[in-house]
Amino acid sequence: MNYDNPAARLLTLLLVGKSKPTNTQCRGVWEEILEAQENQPLLMARLGKVMELPALIIEAVQQAYPEEGNTWSHWEAQVNAGFMVQNLQAGWDTFINHIDDHSITYLRMTSNLLASKSNTKLIAAESLTAIRGDLQHIHDELLASDQPEEIKKYLSRNIRRMIVSIDEYRLTGALPLLDAIDTTVGHALLEKNYKSFLTDTELGKRLLDTLSSMANVVTVAVGIPQLTATIALLAR
Repeated sequence: MNYDNPAARLLTLLLVGKSKPTNTQCRGVWEEILEAQENQPLLMARLGKVMELPALIIEAVQQAYPEEGNTWSHWEAQVNAGFMVQNLQAGWDTFINHIDDHSITYLRMTSNLLASKSNTKLIAAESLTAIRGDLQHIHDELLASDQPEEIKKYLSRNIRRMIVSIDEYRLTGALPLLDAIDTTVGHALLEKNYKSFLTDTELGKRLLDTLSSMANVVTVAVGIPQLTATIALLAR
């Protein structure tokens, strides 16, 4: 499933949801699907991103097929009804019963339509897992280092942003990853001390290597090669 297709993202989540017992607590099912067990703020944040998907899908369809009419009305109405009336403390049926077979069929058709106009590709889970581990190690070492506080604060914020984007790839696609890399690399063009950290310290070079690996997989996924070239130029 290509997660840079918002219809594919929503379809994947709904198909997982359709496999869950309807008498299970609604909150518990969402916690499992969204990997937010016992973390209410995270659950609400990720649920909000799922609720944004219908609007993102419609926008994508209108851009790719401007001549198409309102082909999304049924599944959009059913999905939004589920979100509006679900009771997180009651059964899963308060949400999933709204997702009928027609909704799944029409959403799958929408996903296929968007896929036919897209040149994006799926990022392998193993690649993201490895990069996430590298980023976490670098983040931990950064906080324990004697680097200037402004560099530590800036990088800590951006590394955590990249980690969150990896964790939520199946909800948000690759573009947040791309934005996070772009921000982290682009700052080196404006801040001399930050550029020196990236190019002249062992930890900075490791971060730059990790960003390069991350850029390689992300730019292939979204079809934008320029970012990889920018990192290579910075590393010279």
